Amino acid sequence: ARCDLSRKMAAKKKAVEEKPGPWALGRFSTALKIGIVGMPNVGKSTLYNALTKCAIPAENFPFCTIDPNTTRVNVPDERFDWLVAQNNPKRVVQAYM
Repeated sequence: ARCDLSRKMAAKKKAVEEKPGPWALGRFSTALKIGIVGMPNVGKSTLYNALTKCAIPAENFPFCTIDPNTTRVNVPDERFDWLVAQNNPKRVVQAYM
């Protein structure tokens, strides 16, 4: 068998580094969901009550709050209040978390 040396190997393709696009962050939405995670009896419910001004039970025994609590909390912003005062819109929708 005779070897044909006239054929050359194809050049290696350069590796293209893929940059993450906006899809890497997931779906954009206006709703913010957060969670408070920790060991039993460390003050998660107390912190939740302080941040949201709600009154969920915060007892001194484990597994008092098994079911998740959800709350909407207004986010006060002086810049938003200034914009409302300047433009007098028909409808004002405050930001919330």
